[in-house]
Amino acid sequence: MRVVVKPYSGFKDKLGGDVILEFSENEIRVKNILEKLEYLYSISRTGVKPIIIIGYEIVDENYALKSDYVEIYLVPPFSGG
Repeated sequence: MRVVVKPYSGFKDKLGGDVILEFSENEIRVKNILEKLEYLYSISRTGVKPIIIIGYEIVDENYALKSDYVEIYLVPPFSGG
């Protein structure tokens, strides 16, 4: 499975732009992606917990990905007004 991580704001500063991750499994959870990003880039040092968006939906860490190719958006918390 190929996962393209598209970071925004402080996460983009930390990752340097889009990141492509490869997984041998056919199904993974968002938490596995976050763990790999933490291992490779120490994303927790941004000081905020990321919001994960897949398609047009905000998902939690237990969300299962079951596709050969997925784009996810890594964004900081936000508020509307």
